[in-house]
Amino acid sequence: MTKISKVFKGILFEDSLENYLTKVNVSICQLLSFLDIADIAKHVEKQYYTDKEWHFKYDVAAMIKFAIVKFFRQQPYKKIVLSEEEAWLLGFQDKDGKTLMPSGGTLHHFVKYRLNVEGIDEIMMMVGEKIIKLIDSKDAKLDSTPLEASRYDFFSDFNPHYECKMDKAHITMIGTYPIFMNYTDGLVGDSPQLPLHIAALIKMNAKLNEYCLDGGYDSFENHAEIWFKLKAKPLISLPVDAVINKEGELERLGHWANKMWKLGGSKHMKIDDMLRFLYEKGRIEQVGMYLRNQNLKDKSFPDSYKLRKECERIHGHIKNTVKFDVRRVMEESKELYSKFNFVVYQLLLLTNLQNGVKSTHSFQIYI
Repeated sequence: MTKISKVFKGILFEDSLENYLTKVNVSICQLLSFLDIADIAKHVEKQYYTDKEWHFKYDVAAMIKFAIVKFFRQQPYKKIVLSEEEAWLLGFQDKDGKTLMPSGGTLHHFVKYRLNVEGIDEIMMMVGEKIIKLIDSKDAKLDSTPLEASRYDFFSDFNPHYECKMDKAHITMIGTYPIFMNYTDGLVGDSPQLPLHIAALIKMNAKLNEYCLDGGYDSFENHAEIWFKLKAKPLISLPVDAVINKEGELERLGHWANKMWKLGGSKHMKIDDMLRFLYEKGRIEQVGMYLRNQNLKDKSFPDSYKLRKECERIHGHIKNTVKFDVRRVMEESKELYSKFNFVVYQLLLLTNLQNGVKSTHSFQIYI
């Protein structure tokens, strides 16, 4: 457990996060005092402050933590207030050691105009990469979840499956940890979102063994892209009437590899080398057919129900922790606040991971 040692009003404050885990009604600022995001804050300073006319009065890491408090407590900007001790715990101090007290308006400007969607996306990527380095799991899963809207919302779509007006969050998790999210309208298909998630995982240097997805992502191309780009086994749920595709059988792969012998192809190549060769020569769907056939032949292929159950459990926990919906949110701000609430949940997880807390998804003691 990480220990912190600071001086507040002339009193030495030295403690570890472990000391708070048996208490109740602990300020969320106590937890955030153990969060190390110095590198993220430095990146934000460089990207969103340097060489601009804007200047910053408050420590950027403290402002990010202040935003976590606002979204965790689900308070409007006008009503968010920190005590002097909470401001100190978040890191609001000037050069003389005086505790600074930023207003809700200052926080609103930081979130909506300094960072906006672009800045939140960058923070999400950096936090996701940090989480990946701190966990052992190499099994990823992707699923979408509804971001419910008011039934009077003019802009959100009515989704017949969920029977509500909604937008969507498409979330990749590794193990039980949400790593990346993208936002869409409520009727947008799931499958077209996969390339964004593959690109994000590559950028985060994720090393995966498998990538589980439900039947909405079932396509030959998706099987091939996951295998080739992520070097992971694609585990995409298959319909009950799925059949073996003959073009995906080993004999047909060898036939096409042989036809391109002038380019180095051969039916005697090892299967992984052959698949890689065919993919690079444009036979992407055929590679996907082979991979899909292997899953269809595998009697131990995982049930999609288990995937959905685990994803729904974590998605539900996010919704119980932060405001993960688009009710009473202006249309132009829906993506920003959906993503920021997602990043807030990530940062809470990161705090627990950095400090060796076993119950990483547990935040019920904090207020």
